[in-house]
Amino acid sequence: MAIVGYGGKVTSYDLAVGVKINMDELIYMISPTDSPFINGIGTDGRQLLSSSSVDQQEFKWMDEELLLPRSTVSVLNSTSGATPVSITVGATESYKFQVDDLIVLGQEASGGANEKAVMRITDPDHGTGVMLISEWENGSDWPATAVGDMVICVGTALVEGSDPGVARSADRTIRSNVTQIFGPTPIHMSRTEQQVSRYGVSDEFAKQVYGRSVENVITREQAYLYGIKKNDTTNKRRSTGGLNYFITSNDDTSSQELTLAALQAQMQACYNAGGVPDLLICNPITLGTTNGLNQISDSNRVRTIVDDPRRGRVPVSSVFHEFGETQIVRNRWCRGETAFAVSKENISRRVIQPLVVEALAKTGDSDKVQIVCEEGLQVKGEQHMCKWSALDTADED
Repeated sequence: MAIVGYGGKVTSYDLAVGVKINMDELIYMISPTDSPFINGIGTDGRQLLSSSSVDQQEFKWMDEELLLPRSTVSVLNSTSGATPVSITVGATESYKFQVDDLIVLGQEASGGANEKAVMRITDPDHGTGVMLISEWENGSDWPATAVGDMVICVGTALVEGSDPGVARSADRTIRSNVTQIFGPTPIHMSRTEQQVSRYGVSDEFAKQVYGRSVENVITREQAYLYGIKKNDTTNKRRSTGGLNYFITSNDDTSSQELTLAALQAQMQACYNAGGVPDLLICNPITLGTTNGLNQISDSNRVRTIVDDPRRGRVPVSSVFHEFGETQIVRNRWCRGETAFAVSKENISRRVIQPLVVEALAKTGDSDKVQIVCEEGLQVKGEQHMCKWSALDTADED
């Protein structure tokens, strides 16, 4: 063996063989690991979704609507005064009215009101929506009706001592979703590989299990936002529906910025349906546009505080509007073009199999496990929630 010799002064550049590497063993994670829905990570530690067990791949829930004595006009009628003989609402909406109901018209479509004229329903014609009417009082003030005008019942004028009209009933609506199998994801490693010493990691196998578990959680986060419900019974596989799938009644496809006005308009729609969302789920980029919520300096409207600086100083923001307070929940996995306002108590995870790490049969000089879970999303009362589908973040400040 040849001798590697040095004469004179020796520096740190010379005797390089056997020098220990100075390695910071704290590994820095580049990829985001936020899981706001499931673990509350990225939402000031607040877990957003409750969970409950389920024992079938398909789970169902019911909602119900009362036959509230009001509806909207569905067909234009240009005849005004006491001569109109009918007014048209949705086919099933006619069940909200009965014979001898007195109605007034709120001109929602034109921004006016005409509650002076009162008409009497002579035949609600349940099933078609074309209700026959006649003048009760001030018929000459009855206006032409436009689509969207409000038909408001102000009581019944049955003949004294008469029998009641035709009985009306409303059934419940069954809604459903399916559980989705997230995984199985394999981790397969030889015995020798597990014994190799590494900087920053005492157990490489456990480190890989952790990484795949985080990826599983993030997959579920994204499924709860944008998943589509489908049950392929032929090929025996299925996917769960998310918020974007279930929230259909109040979908703003025109607003390009999430402004206070856009928020209040959707809150009004939810309020008219009987509820008000309390959480606004969006990507931070949605808030920073030219007229976005982050640009509002009035603390009476938008208030941002930091409850606990130990949580990385993630801002806790609330928007105060006509219908109360809506808390902003920043969600990294929510696309900038979409945002959702939901009622926290009405969305939940239905779990048939919690996340598990299962050891598979050992063959050869290696170990193999799989990560798997199965669950789905339940969304009750989507009529009381809303979403924005066409936000433009190009002018983000």
